Amino acid sequence: MFDVCIIGGGAAGLMLAHSLPSSYKIAVLTKNTPEIANSYLAQGGIAASLDKTDSPEAHAWDTLLATADHSDPDRVKMLTKDGQTAIKKLMAEGLPYDQDESGQPILGMEGAHSTRRILHSGGDQTGKNLMDYLMKKTEKKIHLLPEHQALELIMDNGKCCGAVASNRNGQRQIIPARYTVLATGGIGALYSHTSNSPVAGGEGLSLAYHAGAVLEDLEFVQFHPTILTIDGKSEGLISEAVRGEGAFLVNKDGHSIMDDIHPMKELAPRDIVARTIEWHWQMQGPVFLDARSISGFKSKFPAIWKNLRTHGIDPARDLLPVRPGAHFHMGGVKTDDKGATSISGLYAIGEVASSGVHGANRLASNSLLEAIVFAKRLADDLVEQSSLSDDRPPVQVNESIESATSPLFDFPDMGLMRSKMTDTIGILRDKEQLNAFITDYPLRPIKHLTSMGDEDISNHHQMTVCTLIATAAYLRDESRGAHFRTDFPSRMDEWQGKVIELSKTGNAITYRKTHSKETVT
Repeated sequence: MFDVCIIGGGAAGLMLAHSLPSSYKIAVLTKNTPEIANSYLAQGGIAASLDKTDSPEAHAWDTLLATADHSDPDRVKMLTKDGQTAIKKLMAEGLPYDQDESGQPILGMEGAHSTRRILHSGGDQTGKNLMDYLMKKTEKKIHLLPEHQALELIMDNGKCCGAVASNRNGQRQIIPARYTVLATGGIGALYSHTSNSPVAGGEGLSLAYHAGAVLEDLEFVQFHPTILTIDGKSEGLISEAVRGEGAFLVNKDGHSIMDDIHPMKELAPRDIVARTIEWHWQMQGPVFLDARSISGFKSKFPAIWKNLRTHGIDPARDLLPVRPGAHFHMGGVKTDDKGATSISGLYAIGEVASSGVHGANRLASNSLLEAIVFAKRLADDLVEQSSLSDDRPPVQVNESIESATSPLFDFPDMGLMRSKMTDTIGILRDKEQLNAFITDYPLRPIKHLTSMGDEDISNHHQMTVCTLIATAAYLRDESRGAHFRTDFPSRMDEWQGKVIELSKTGNAITYRKTHSKETVT
């Protein structure tokens, strides 16, 4: 019996393990290895009010403005206040960060921020360095189970008691735990154009759904404006920090495409920039990022520079071909302010969770901050509610169960499904197409997921998530933040504060206290 079973080995999962006492028995399941996690790919940095002229309050206002009047103001204040404390503590403990000659952090600028507050490490390698730091800090604290696919959550009288997982050899194991935590990350791999790792298939959402948990805000999928795009294929992220350093978006003739779109131009909220680029691609042709004015590109963005050179592109001389791609999911498993879901014993943190801080459009570089803040809050809560005794039963991870191979039904080609997700539930959506998608790929209830083979279970989880996102997008008859409906292209007052919740028991519309943009000064 583990004290905590963490499904996912990215920043949220490892920060939770780092924040728990060393006496805890902790299992960490990763679908591949931690180095393949989305967190490892994060280039932009961590947003936090570290400069003496900045404050958590100013950071909170920027977040509220960017999130399209859909975030929870109390949770946002919690994020920015706790975030400042947590990041300063990590820096003091030894988290590497870029600093000037006097030892002060060098803070970057990103879209919709009112000041420089983005902490970087190794230029564009913040995610890698944060993950390396957390892996080193936790290597002796956790029982790491790499290449373990979580198949199903174990439920007992409405309480989650662990998970069933399959290892690289297809052997299935029961992993019992007092507390089970979903930290499975995002959904980008469900789209044909994405900045995400191929392991970001959204399975955590489906695991929670099948266990009976409530999911919310699934329609809000953020598309990063600038994915390097060559011959129609996504070839890696070009961080928003590049635009923060002065790069601008142009057409094939070198003319700016953002001049008359938004006062902040390239640094407008991501949904606006992404939508502008996508419209231009569809109506007028390719879009490029002009970074030729940035001095020291190689030293500022070493990973991006290396990737560009791999494709024969020199950012000092060439325009960079870009197109939006699926990047971050604002919605997820509904949680309270400590990560608890609607299911007893089940928690969610990081991108798989809907903590209420991202609203309809995440503010740049708030994602790693959210992972760190809510992992720490959950750790504190688990410690507070626990009374672990010394007579705990021994850890068991070798309790095998019989594997199954029989498919219950045929699954569509997943490559075709990713293309349909991009075309139908991408940046531009309309009711007719969404309805057709839901009709073609209905939700299919299965009493026991483990009655299928591993690949079929994975496909079923991914298909479930695709249909759930389509359903939420179909139900929200307006455009807000990252959700844009061509048949309802404006934000509607009647949708202000309304949240779409989905669960096995049905769909519901609830209300969230929000902070209207008009009241933010």
